[in-house]
Amino acid sequence: MPNFAPAELENILRLIFLAAGASSTEAAVTSRDLVESSLVGHDSHGVLRTVQYVEAIRAGTLQVGVKPQVIAEAATTAIVDGRNGFGQVVGRHTMSLAMTKAREQGLAAVTLRNSYHTGRLASFTLMAAAENFVGIVMVNAGGGGQSVAPFGCLARRLATNPFSIAAPSGGPFPLVLDVATSVAPEGKVRDLCRQAKPVPSGWLINAKGQPSTDPADFYASPGGALLPLGGPVGYKGFGLSFMIDLLAGALSGAGCCRPGAVDPSDGALMIVLDVRRFLPLEQFYEHAQRLMAHVKSSPTLPGFAEIYVPGEIEFREAQRRRREGIRLDDRTWQELRQLAAELRVRLDDTPAGRKEPEPAMAFVSKLI
Repeated sequence: MPNFAPAELENILRLIFLAAGASSTEAAVTSRDLVESSLVGHDSHGVLRTVQYVEAIRAGTLQVGVKPQVIAEAATTAIVDGRNGFGQVVGRHTMSLAMTKAREQGLAAVTLRNSYHTGRLASFTLMAAAENFVGIVMVNAGGGGQSVAPFGCLARRLATNPFSIAAPSGGPFPLVLDVATSVAPEGKVRDLCRQAKPVPSGWLINAKGQPSTDPADFYASPGGALLPLGGPVGYKGFGLSFMIDLLAGALSGAGCCRPGAVDPSDGALMIVLDVRRFLPLEQFYEHAQRLMAHVKSSPTLPGFAEIYVPGEIEFREAQRRRREGIRLDDRTWQELRQLAAELRVRLDDTPAGRKEPEPAMAFVSKLI
């Protein structure tokens, strides 16, 4: 498993996206977000998505060089059409617009439709938290990407419909929650399938409705389904998923899950609250710090060494991977090498088996 410094990995992806036709901004933003997802341990939304994105560009599903369009706007609301552009780019544009409105009005709700895969939602909510806002983002797939069975059911009827909430904490990292409303996002199943590893029990069922730990069952024809978050109380995850599908899909105009084959095209609802309109920022920090300390003071059960608050595991993992590098599974690395060869981005062969990260751009040459 090759190991990379984050900066060099980001440059590899940037050059690949440029060669595939992306603009310099699209390539920079998308490569940074994918690497950051891998950096915090969310590999399912990280570097392994590169091949998928390039294939989507080739197929015309992902449009390059487009600018998002605001099609309706008021003081605290707006509707943005992403024009099938990179989700990381149009998502940041949408969040920036919501933050501008919240700064002026105290709160804002902006929707996005016609977006390619939006990636890790925390990338957007953390934008808000960095400016001392509370950010809330929920995403559906516009009626496509149906991969989750409703609680107690067999057939796929919903997408994984994730949501994220982030808030400033006054500490070394912001508080951030970023979860799918299924037990796991499809990308984690894909990641395990690529590594020929089983999925944990309770994640999915096969086409006959039987519990399965074989990720290949999900991708078979007919395929199985992911289960809603909550296990024996999965009606909670199902309920969250249903409401996110409605709010992100209907309010944006992207559409909700419905019969028939529908190509995934993300719809999103982004809500931003200005903390300072409710109480002084320092008081909010005090509330956050007291809450964190109180929760962490609880004795742990056997098998649990420590209590983590939302965002803490990702913060620590990012610190570790900055020191030790980001490891790619062999299949992802080979796919990147093949893609680079097809796009005439030259990579040096020598670092593929190294154990420690080398200086950024140590083996990435210019486009040829």
